[in-house]
Amino acid sequence: MRKILTFVMLVLGVSGTVYAQQSGLKIGYIDLQRVIRESQAGKAAKAAFEKEFKEKRDILEQKRQALERMKQEFLSKAAVMDEKARAEKAAEIERMEKELNRKRDDFRDELQKRDFELTQRILTELEGVIREFGNANGYALILERTEAGVLYGGEGVDVTDKIIEAYDNKKRGAKK
Repeated sequence: MRKILTFVMLVLGVSGTVYAQQSGLKIGYIDLQRVIRESQAGKAAKAAFEKEFKEKRDILEQKRQALERMKQEFLSKAAVMDEKARAEKAAEIERMEKELNRKRDDFRDELQKRDFELTQRILTELEGVIREFGNANGYALILERTEAGVLYGGEGVDVTDKIIEAYDNKKRGAKK
């Protein structure tokens, strides 16, 4: 059943492309992930994200190392500690472990949110660039490669490089 569905979609896609070519409709597609990866704004956002990630990762690593030192110290001195001091130290270590795990989870959630925000900002900016590009170059339709399920695109149909160039030019112009 799945093969039949794929075949039908492929036939419809090819016949739609033939119709579009015969009727003069200009259709293109872009790879948004590639635009995000390769555009200047995407590279800048990735660099900022990685800097933020490294700073937070370093803080977590320092806390993890401090916890490990505390555990090692506890293990080496536990035999000579009285029961009350041993219980207090064990409780303190447990609190620090829970705090570290919470911070790690918060850090992961915060980074995922930040990544989403950066991606959304770029996609919002790209929407206008793609619209301007499509209007200026006579496109009737520009699809996103993965979301539209583009399995094949002929020569000149992939406009990703042109969109990256237009987006970089727009961002450079906005900085002036």
